[in-house]
Amino acid sequence: MPGRLAAGGFGAGNIEAVFKSFADTIPHMIWSCLPDGYGDYYNKRWYDFTGAEPDAAVGHGWDSVMHPEDRAAAWEAWRRSMATGEDFQAEYRLRHRSGDHKWVLARASAARNAGGRIERWFGTCTLIHDAKATEAALAESEERYRALVEASAAMVWRASPDGLVLKGWGWESVSGQSPEEYEGEGWIEAVHPDDRDRVAEVWRSLLADPRPGATDYRVRTKDGAHRWFHVRTVPLKAADGSVREWVGTVSDIHERKQAEECLRRSEERLRLAVGATGIGIWDVDIVTGEKSWTEETCAILGLPKDVPLVGATFLERVHPEDREEAEARFVTSFPPEGTGYDFTCRIVRADDGEMRWVVVNGRTIVDEDGRPIRKIGTIQDVTERKRSDEALRASEERLRLALHAARMFAWEEDIASRYVMRSQNSVDLLGIGSGPLGEFLERVHPDDRWIRDDFSSNAVLQGSAWSEFRYLKPDGETIWLASRAERTSGGRIVGVTYDITERKAAEEEIRRTADHDPLTGLPNRILFQRRLDEVVSTSTRTGLSSCLLLIDLDDFKEINDTFGHDAGDELLKVMADRLVGTVGDGGTVARLGGDEFAMLVADCRTSQCGADLARRVIASLQRAFIYEERTHSIRASIGIAACPDHETDPSELMKAADLALYRAKAEGRNRVTVFSREMKDQRIQRVSLIREMRQAVAEKTIVPFYQPKVCLGTGRVVGFEALARWRHPEKGILTPEFFGSLFEDLEMAQALGRRIITSAAEDMRVWLDRGFEFGRVAVNLSSAEFEQADLADRIMSVLADMDIPSERFEVEVTETVLLGRSSDHVSAILRQLHGKGISIAMDDFGTGYASLTHLKQFPVDHVKIDRSFVRELERDQEDEAIVAAVIGLGRGLRLHVTAEGIETEGQARRLLEMGCHGGQGYLYARPMPAADVPGFLSRWQAWPQGLAQAGE
Repeated sequence: MPGRLAAGGFGAGNIEAVFKSFADTIPHMIWSCLPDGYGDYYNKRWYDFTGAEPDAAVGHGWDSVMHPEDRAAAWEAWRRSMATGEDFQAEYRLRHRSGDHKWVLARASAARNAGGRIERWFGTCTLIHDAKATEAALAESEERYRALVEASAAMVWRASPDGLVLKGWGWESVSGQSPEEYEGEGWIEAVHPDDRDRVAEVWRSLLADPRPGATDYRVRTKDGAHRWFHVRTVPLKAADGSVREWVGTVSDIHERKQAEECLRRSEERLRLAVGATGIGIWDVDIVTGEKSWTEETCAILGLPKDVPLVGATFLERVHPEDREEAEARFVTSFPPEGTGYDFTCRIVRADDGEMRWVVVNGRTIVDEDGRPIRKIGTIQDVTERKRSDEALRASEERLRLALHAARMFAWEEDIASRYVMRSQNSVDLLGIGSGPLGEFLERVHPDDRWIRDDFSSNAVLQGSAWSEFRYLKPDGETIWLASRAERTSGGRIVGVTYDITERKAAEEEIRRTADHDPLTGLPNRILFQRRLDEVVSTSTRTGLSSCLLLIDLDDFKEINDTFGHDAGDELLKVMADRLVGTVGDGGTVARLGGDEFAMLVADCRTSQCGADLARRVIASLQRAFIYEERTHSIRASIGIAACPDHETDPSELMKAADLALYRAKAEGRNRVTVFSREMKDQRIQRVSLIREMRQAVAEKTIVPFYQPKVCLGTGRVVGFEALARWRHPEKGILTPEFFGSLFEDLEMAQALGRRIITSAAEDMRVWLDRGFEFGRVAVNLSSAEFEQADLADRIMSVLADMDIPSERFEVEVTETVLLGRSSDHVSAILRQLHGKGISIAMDDFGTGYASLTHLKQFPVDHVKIDRSFVRELERDQEDEAIVAAVIGLGRGLRLHVTAEGIETEGQARRLLEMGCHGGQGYLYARPMPAADVPGFLSRWQAWPQGLAQAGE
């Protein structure tokens, strides 16, 4: 090193002379510079390599041939060495004489005099380009290998020759074991206890006789569950045959294992079904004429087991009226319908002459040339089902009204025969009634048939299923359907299917909405709001009037339901065109959503501008329009507000027009209402009521009153409903008829709900401590309360604080809650409560739009029949039919049914005869304060004693 030469007594001049004397004789690039970094020498090898002009590198010119991206780092290292006197070392790219840049390793050391001062720097540049290329390739290879491992669905592992795991890629994310835990033999702790001995034995056999191997076992995952994995291992051997290392993969096969288990169970069920359900099997070899039947086939036909089988054996048993069609379907070698067919007919048994109904299914097997060679099928006695059809027909009639209102139908499928019985209104919804399942499946949209197939499989194998799919009606209309089903005893699946076309259309509408409404082309709410802000600002500044009209179609839903969504859409487009034509270029028309439109006119010349415009709108809309050869009319309600006459703030102007529209609809619809201060005063009164109610909640004058619920069969009190009451300091006890509208206010409704739940829990604690048996207490929850994400946790916390068992508590919700925009959120909260043991009741059942849908969509345990159906039960046959239908549906779905509003013994007796479980109403007691409940329970006697016997 130059530094050591100087220390040995040579001067810097001597070192320089020696250095330059051999610099041009060696195959390396040599250079030197002064203490301040000024380069004064570069050997010939350096110039030959770079192709630079002679003396071009003198001074600081050496960095001119350095790659621009490397200059900053090289200069930083060089400055550091000059500042500290430490050796210099840097890797950078030099421009080669070919024009390419090549990697070099530059090094330099300082030569010092006897006093330690730097006299000169001496350095070399060594070509390392090939080594850098090799290093980059290796890094790329390692990166590629790591990416392949990460992208692969399988985990990778390495083990030592004696079987101890060295490293595992992906094992930690699955099992949760850290490397310290799974390395060596620690991984076995994550293997399912039932699989460990088997896995260990496989591993020992491979170690004893090194060869590739594989096995399946279960692994405990991070969440505590066990999943199936497939493990493969391969020994890497040295030249002498010894194992250098074991490598392997671990692949998740849990879904495949589950599918295999489902298939095994399905095959076992089929075998048992054929042997236990009495289904007969028949087989005909068309080529040889050989025929064979199972014993069940002979038993169904009433034939001896050894009866000779000829072509007429079966036809002789078919009822004469069905024989011609049966022959066309089953005796010909190839029925015109194709290879698969089924037929329901009557037979006359050979032994006793009894007429029975059977379903015969068949399939023709063809050879590679399409020629029929064999026919095979089943026969099943369905007489009892046919008889039950008649009984079910009466039940379906009772259900028809309720089902029709919900645009849904109930159905029941016989798994063995694949025959589906549907409620009558399925004809209106689907275009088909009861019949073979295949008749329905053929009309499922081709793109959605796999969804329906999964639905059937899940219903059979897992016991329940839910799906949404498109259906092609016979008239060509495509609708969306949702189905829910559960498997029941007796090889049946029961379920409901309902029309969700409107919901799907709404979802699609939301996705397509931007500044303009996609259906009408009008500005939507967002764009209209911007325009409203501009017009109101101008009117306020200039004093010129502007007018806002909010327009709402009357009876729009009825047009949709009666004539379909196409008619409704056409109506909206016609209305949009007429509104635009009425206002002309002097205003803005927008569709705010649904059947709600807005019209904005600036620079109105008179105060009557809005009213005059509204009258023209009404006249324009009243003109009939024709759609698909049907004449339709448009009726609308209009609310008007003006700026600056009524309001000078855009949001307040909208509120004013909305109040006017609300008044127009409340007064009978199809009218025009102009905003007045009276409407705003009413709103102010509402605000005042909210303020007073907040004080009542704080002072705990909002209390629950309790109305008992009674078992109709035994007369026993089975629970109470907690009803909100206001102990008003001046007006006495007030019911929700006075303050119920406040439940529409989010904050107020939540405060009231918390107060009632807390008070009810406190009262229940008192009753329990005093030893009273009061059953279950139900509390109503409003839509606003479900806006609280932690609602379920709040309720459970209150019950826990009071030490109230969850089975003592019930939540009642109305269909208005379930029909809200946040129905998925509501469903999640109800399922959370239901999972904690709290009963869920559907209140006022039958008064909403989609009651039956909710019986399957939400975790409902209890159905309460609305008092409006009970009131005229003894005199109105339609009310009786609806009540009977709801009771039958509830009992069929294993739901508890309670009738509200019972006021007479006759109503109670009739409900018991119809199968209703419980009752509630003034016949038993009016709502009472908590302090009166113990006395009521002490005085209560099963009422009346004879009613239980009447229902037996």
